[in-house]
Parts: sequence; C-alpha cells; structure tokens
Amino acid sequence: MCIMHPIIIDFSVQHSNDAKKIGVTICQQLFVKRILAKKPTVILITGDSGEGKSYTALKILEIVNNYFGVNTLDSMEDQIVYTPLEYSKKIKAILHDKNKKKLRCMILDEARELVSSHLWYSFVNKAIADVNALHRTVKPLVFIVVVQFIRDIDPATRRTIQFYCNCARPLNQKYVRVNINRLWKDERDIDSPKIRKRRLRGYLFYGDRQQKGNKWIRFLPTYLQVSLPEKAVYKRYEKINYERKSQILNRKLDDLLHLIEKESGVTSTKVNDLVTYFVDHPELMDMIERRVGGKCVMKTEFKTMFSLTPTEVQDFQLLLYKTLKASKIIQTRSTLEEKEVVEDES
Repeated sequence: MCIMHPIIIDFSVQHSNDAKKIGVTICQQLFVKRILAKKPTVILITGDSGEGKSYTALKILEIVNNYFGVNTLDSMEDQIVYTPLEYSKKIKAILHDKNKKKLRCMILDEARELVSSHLWYSFVNKAIADVNALHRTVKPLVFIVVVQFIRDIDPATRRTIQFYCNCARPLNQKYVRVNINRLWKDERDIDSPKIRKRRLRGYLFYGDRQQKGNKWIRFLPTYLQVSLPEKAVYKRYEKINYERKSQILNRKLDDLLHLIEKESGVTSTKVNDLVTYFVDHPELMDMIERRVGGKCVMKTEFKTMFSLTPTEVQDFQLLLYKTLKASKIIQTRSTLEEKEVVEDES
C-alpha cells in the first residue's frame, strides 16, 4: 500500500497581464469559495498603525460584496463594527434580516480605545468564536478582524483563524503590501499542538482550463499588492472612521470634563446620557443586568465598558429604574414575567 501526501493548493487562476485582476481572483478563491462551501472564514489583519490594515480589510470587503452583488457604498455602515454594542445589533441583522441576506462579510475594526483592554480582548475572542461555532449553521460569513498584533487574540482562538495577513505600506505609495499566510494546526505532537503558518500555494494557467495541454505554472506569491478601494467607497469609509475616532476623542474629553466637574462639585451628565440611550434601546437591556439568586445585578462588563465609578453606578441604577417606571417599560416586563410564571405553573 502506498500512502500519498497530497500538496494542498489554495488557488488556481488564469494568467492575465492585469496583476489587479489576478489578485482579485485569488482573493475570491481564498475567501468566497469557503463560504460557498458553507465554511466560515476568519481573516486576521495585523500591522503597525498607519500601515493600511483598515484599507486592506475594506478592499476584501469590497471584493466579497462585488461577488454577491452588494453595493459596498450603501451597506458599509452595516458591515463595520467598532464596539460590542454595535456587534450585537449588526451581527443579528446580517444573520436574520431578509433585507441583508446578501451581506456575507463583516469587519471588526480595531477600536480598543473605546473599551478597556481586558474587555476588548474578550470581545474580539468571543466574536471570532461566535462566527466559527454558531454562524456556519445559520449563514457562513467572511469575518475580518483588524488588530495590531496576533497576540491580541488568545492562543485557543487563534486555532480557529484561517488566514493571517500582515500589512506594510511603502512610503508615499497608494497601495499596501499584504503578506497572506494560511494558518494550520500542527498536531504531530498531540500533547502539545502548535499553530503554524505557511505561504499561499497555487497555480497560474494559460488558455482554457477545460482543454487539455494547457500550461500550468506553480505560483507562490510573496505578497499581494492591495490598491485603495473605489474613491466613493474610500471616502465613505473615511467619513465613518472619522465619526468613530471623534467619538473616541469625545469620550476621553468627557472623562476629563467629569473629573473637573467632580472636583468642582458640578453634576456630570454622563449618567443621564447612558440612561437615555438604553431606554431608547430596550433590546440592549441584557447588557446591563444579569440574574443572580432571583435578583438583578449589574454586569461587571457594563461598568468597565463605561468606566463607571461606584457613585455613578448607584446614580445610574436609580435613574434608570425611575425612567423605566415612568415609561411603563418596567410594568410591561413585570407583566410578561408574571405571565411566564403562571404558564410554567400550569
């Protein structure tokens, strides 16, 4: 008996004098074909600040959208996530909203400035685990995670990532060099499995691949050269990114203002703003509380996310209760809970 060890090929594309066309086709075969086979695809994009990570993610998003007939300019807001608040709402919409059934790609753009480091790491790991464990049974996605370092992802979660990209942008150039590697699990030592990377492997062929006698050349790209997306898409992304960065700066200024107000004896409006937001978005109430022994206790993650002091926590809980009671949301929830209890007893 002869045991064969086949070489895994990642792509086979027709040769073209247009390098951009080859690059787009390779990306389609790497990422789109997996979700057509009902396999989730997680792409990790790393690189130092200013090296083009977000633009590379946006270019991949555009390639996937074009394949499925999605207008990136119109859908970008639904496909880019910066915070846990956005993730919960947008991922549910992409998975279940009939109007978004064509959306097959999402970007988790780096925004650790918006949340604490510990919560950011937990959020990223959970999001990746969600895509791999749950969404393949509902709707396979291309999930793009933008971080500075691969160590921002815990070792267990790294095993679920298929592609590892590192970005470098040459000075004064309008393109990014992206080194794409395929991650794989080395289980030769089953007691100590390792995560390893390898270069992409593929073929370029000349002529019609359906006919015999075609010329095939093995192709191992060192890197892919990624140009900027279409101008309108790029400008739209810049606007969204600017708005998010403004939110980051505003929050930092708000924290500083709160400190000054606290020392001056002036009441901060931060608690009022939070209460207003969650009353307007009752579907997010589960982020605030969890039940312990029949009582509702504020989640630690919620307090950490918004950097609430013990005094602010008390003020928030009191004001939230009063506001919900006045808006009759508490009465509605209580009635529903009592109804559920009666139905369980019956």
